[in-house]
Amino acid sequence: MSDDNLTEINLDRRQFMAAASAIGGASLAGCMGGGSDSSSSSDGETAASSDERVRVNVAIAAEAWNFDPALWTDTATSTIGGLIYDEVIELTPDSELQAGLATEVPDPIDGGKAFEYTLREGITFHNGDEVTVEDFKYSVDWILNPENNSPVKSRMPFVESTEIVGDRTLRLNLSKPFGTLNWWLTRSLEAIVPKGSRGDTAEGKGPSGLATDLTKDPSGAGTGPFKFVEWKSGSHVLLEKNENYWKDGAPAVDEIKFNFIGEDSTRLANLRSGKLHLTNKVPPKDFESLGDQPDITTESAPGNLTQVLYVNMMEAEGNPMSNRHNRRAVLFGIDRQEILDEIFYGEGAVQSGPWYPDSEWTSPKLKEMDMYDPEKAKKELELAGNPDGFEMDIIATKGSWFKDEAVVIQNQLSKIGIEASVTAVDKSTLLNEVYGTSTWHAAMEDWSQSIPIATSWLDAGYADNNHNHNNWHHPSEDLEDIYAPSGPAAPEDAEGDFSNGHEWYVSKLREAQAATDEQKQKEIVWELEEYLVEHGIQIDIAYVNKLEAWRNSINDYEVGTFEDNYQFISKGE
Repeated sequence: MSDDNLTEINLDRRQFMAAASAIGGASLAGCMGGGSDSSSSSDGETAASSDERVRVNVAIAAEAWNFDPALWTDTATSTIGGLIYDEVIELTPDSELQAGLATEVPDPIDGGKAFEYTLREGITFHNGDEVTVEDFKYSVDWILNPENNSPVKSRMPFVESTEIVGDRTLRLNLSKPFGTLNWWLTRSLEAIVPKGSRGDTAEGKGPSGLATDLTKDPSGAGTGPFKFVEWKSGSHVLLEKNENYWKDGAPAVDEIKFNFIGEDSTRLANLRSGKLHLTNKVPPKDFESLGDQPDITTESAPGNLTQVLYVNMMEAEGNPMSNRHNRRAVLFGIDRQEILDEIFYGEGAVQSGPWYPDSEWTSPKLKEMDMYDPEKAKKELELAGNPDGFEMDIIATKGSWFKDEAVVIQNQLSKIGIEASVTAVDKSTLLNEVYGTSTWHAAMEDWSQSIPIATSWLDAGYADNNHNHNNWHHPSEDLEDIYAPSGPAAPEDAEGDFSNGHEWYVSKLREAQAATDEQKQKEIVWELEEYLVEHGIQIDIAYVNKLEAWRNSINDYEVGTFEDNYQFISKGE
């Protein structure tokens, strides 16, 4: 990697090791999306005449990358794709379940080992074809097929097979009871697509490494309120109204244009001028002043974005984070409230472990624990054999607030004797470093929760799938299998034969997921959360509020912690 990709923040510290070369990918646009607008009406706040098409211009901070719903895992694509496709079971902005393409949200049958979903009558794809149960089966089976390497397959725990049991009914058969499957389907089965529409797989980007015929062009394959028109990389995605949509009142505008604008100042300038109608990810420092503008509405909602300092636990030469006590010294040496106040202007909630601090699914023991405790941090340094501290390196993604967070952490850790250098890199370089090497120490990034289920996050963040950033899965000697289990030992009182703590963790998590008694589930979840903190598996900082803004001409847009609703969005004068 060239030095152009690195920005050294702490120049009086030793140079950080060379990071991996950045992977390829389209850059984010720094201005309003280009391309021809000949297919639609004028942009901005100018009132449209009766024969003009009504368009809403939306800015999102990241670009979509794969419109096959079995392959995407990112928020940007899910946001846009959620208007092209419909879910079988939907998650509302109020974090409730409701029927989507299915007629109802079903209860489990056969002792919790099966669910049956019946399709609504009269639903058609954008190409005009009726949605059939064969399409439904194809969509699920493609995800379950291990040869397709779908990154959302892990979001269908225990689902073993599908079975058509009626003209419009599909049964999902499970290996064991799993009462929360409906919640998981909101992020694993985000669409039914026409049978055979994916074609043959090809090499692609993202966690699956694959692409299909839907990756770049989902035309005709959706059932959602808007049809796909065009995708101009680095610029925008344009959607147009589905005149035959099955929900009353949607859509209420002719077009939505999602502009990829990574630069915060550009998004806000275009919103203020009226070139944009809505933007996500308003910087906390600008939120109050933006709300003071009379023609702009702002909203702060509890967010699903958690700030995390990931740590490398692999046994590698010179890696202080392989020592559990060093990790715990860092954990207790960070003042999370200071980070929340200085970087996020108090818009969020300090974490007490990996889940929401006010949730009944967060361990009572962790809720009572003071996560910022410099004296405890110093004792951990003594237990680690380095009472005077140690040196460590933190890599942070360029842009946004990650570098600033890392610098605050750097200053906080210096008070207990830990000298941290901070290096800012582009995101692809950071991911290459984390996934492809054993020499990094800590990485400052964030992570979006998918659904309001604690066992989902304990799975996606820590269990055996390809979303893990803390190298808990890496072997200590090589990187041939980067997800091979490794890490701290299982608890001394663990029941069973486990070669390491990760095997125990996954076993206990599966037990919690299969439990039909909610209190038993909670107790297992609490035990797992306490284990993660006890061993410093990663350093959780805070949940950041979701800050969004739109012109006053925009109506019927709903902001939720896990789901925003664009389906009914309308635009007035």
